[in-house]
Amino acid sequence: MNLFYNLINSIKRKNENKKFYIQFCKKRFHISTIYQHRKKSICLNSIQNNSSVNNNICIVKSEKQEIDKNNSDFIQYVFKWGIGNKFRSDPENRYHPVHLKRSKEVTIRKDYFDNVNENIRYEELNEQWEVYWFENNKLNAKPFPVKKFGINDAKREAIKFYESLKVQQRIMPKPKYESGVEGVHYDIITNCWVAFYRSNNFPVCRSFSAEYHGFETAKQMAIERVEKHKK
Repeated sequence: MNLFYNLINSIKRKNENKKFYIQFCKKRFHISTIYQHRKKSICLNSIQNNSSVNNNICIVKSEKQEIDKNNSDFIQYVFKWGIGNKFRSDPENRYHPVHLKRSKEVTIRKDYFDNVNENIRYEELNEQWEVYWFENNKLNAKPFPVKKFGINDAKREAIKFYESLKVQQRIMPKPKYESGVEGVHYDIITNCWVAFYRSNNFPVCRSFSAEYHGFETAKQMAIERVEKHKK
């Protein structure tokens, strides 16, 4: 019986000690519900005020950045086939495999893609500068890819090559091919004489290669084909 009473008394003492500890902590650290709510409201107000100020600052910064971009002489551009250099210009040091994309974003001048003259153009699909000129009554073209020479060097090499053609007097005026017959035209791209005519009220187009038949022979064949179907 004594043991039983002792056990009950010890449990009561422990409970009393816990209650005393809780009351002491509340008084010592001011853990009241009113104080807690007041503290939370102050923190929320400060956070909201700071966030509104930060948002205003961000808006002003973004507006300034947009104005700077519009006034800037530079733009951001992505070259999807990569950017070469003096090392890559050597055929032994080319990118392999060639068909893989190697996208790279860089900052370039806004006027980079402006044509130097009508014979030097930028070809966007393959990202290369191309030089066009007429020689031996044919249209020729030579590419200077950015992925081989680099951004500025590709354009510089194209201009240099065109100047060398002028020095060597290899640039001829654009030839004018006239057959004298309606429906017969010369295509400088395919190097063919093309005949347009109607057969059974259906439009028909036939090409005669100057490389295969000869220039004058292909021309005569196209004229004969058109005159044959005029009758």
